[in-house]
Amino acid sequence: MTTPASVRWASFALLCACGSGCSRAIEPAARRVVLVTCDTLRADHLGCYGYARPTSPRLDELARESVLFENQWSAAPLTVPSLSSLLTGRRPDEIGAASRTNMQRMPAQVRTLAEVVHDAGIDTAAFVSSSVLTRPPAKQGDIGVAQGFAHYDDTLSSYESNRPVRERRAEACTDAVLGWLGARKPSEDRFFLWVHYQDPHGPYTPPTAERALFERPHESEVELPQGSDASGYGQIPDYQIQPGERRPGEYVDRYDAEIHSFDAQFGRLVDGLRARGWLDDTLLVFTADHGESLGEGDWWFCHGETLQPELLHVPLVVRPPRVLRERMLGTSASRREPRLTSYLDVWPSVLEALGLPAHDNRGCSLLGATLPEGRIAEQWLGAASRGRQWSAVTDGRWQLRLCAGEPAQLFDLARPSEPDLAQSEPGRVRELLERHQLGLARPDAKNLPGVPRALDDETRRDLRGFGYTEGAPAGH
Repeated sequence: MTTPASVRWASFALLCACGSGCSRAIEPAARRVVLVTCDTLRADHLGCYGYARPTSPRLDELARESVLFENQWSAAPLTVPSLSSLLTGRRPDEIGAASRTNMQRMPAQVRTLAEVVHDAGIDTAAFVSSSVLTRPPAKQGDIGVAQGFAHYDDTLSSYESNRPVRERRAEACTDAVLGWLGARKPSEDRFFLWVHYQDPHGPYTPPTAERALFERPHESEVELPQGSDASGYGQIPDYQIQPGERRPGEYVDRYDAEIHSFDAQFGRLVDGLRARGWLDDTLLVFTADHGESLGEGDWWFCHGETLQPELLHVPLVVRPPRVLRERMLGTSASRREPRLTSYLDVWPSVLEALGLPAHDNRGCSLLGATLPEGRIAEQWLGAASRGRQWSAVTDGRWQLRLCAGEPAQLFDLARPSEPDLAQSEPGRVRELLERHQLGLARPDAKNLPGVPRALDDETRRDLRGFGYTEGAPAGH
């Protein structure tokens, strides 16, 4: 007798919920874990993902001695929800981080990677470069992505060119990280380090040398309207506008040049680990919080407004420590993994590498030679408790997009120019919807409320600069 689809998917959901077969209890394989995230970075604008322009020579070099995951999906097209999910192995809507404006932080009862590692006696540190990731005021307690980090460096030494929003450029971030690494004694070599780079988030203002590398003529292109707000639909968002530049290619050149600038600083970080003799017993994980729309569906130089795949398909490169190289790479110097992976997989991977149990595991460890077939990844935009909420589910080939009160939409990721196929593929819609609903119905899904950002004068200035208001139609 054929097993009903609902039973098959329920069995699979239970498998990954328990971590059975996905996460292994082993001795520590790494002395340390370094997690590097880059803001607003599309996978398809990196050389190791097939991009023709030389945007990422240092990351490409790392990929040649790593596992490159070709089908990695973020949890949201916004910084705070996506990184909150990355650091907890939970959906943004479960942990109070689902928002269209980056204004909701995780409450203290959410357990983060840094807390688990810190409680195991391993040092923790973070260096962030975005104003939406700064540590909350002490009166709010230990909440948000800063939870569990003994050292949390949110020194933002610069301002964006078009608005009064604080940030830290890639060179300054790497300087700070290398200073922290250089000050550690040889005996202080066991730690969990998270580094978040802000480049290439807009406005795209790369250093002059990098910009010259990627400039091309664009006189034949049709000019875009210049927007008066932060939305990127059919226009250049106001915060992205560069004087005298209205052609799409000019902004893509700038975006690519910013990637190249970040890439050089990422290379400096890797060199610093290697110079200390710490690289070969480090699990190094590189990914992005989300991507960027560069004209798809008439969305220009923006994110946080849709669940289109260019915002959610992100890079993931994992360099194993020496003792895991054979298991993860076999006899090859590198490996490309086509099976679907998601942000939920980082939690069990980091904990396994450090020899810690991955309790409440929703993902699958990336440290094995293979991954399960038939997985899904889910993405979120907004919170049901704060107005409209959009969600999406993908199996790596098809993406189902959902919004309460509206018909479901189905898209073939292999044919991005195809319109909504929900009417012609009802069986596939039902299957993905059923799997999505199974995840929502999990008994351990708590759906905690978020903690609103405390609005001191500096935070208000940053949020006004971002264009954020409560209930705003767009976010970044």
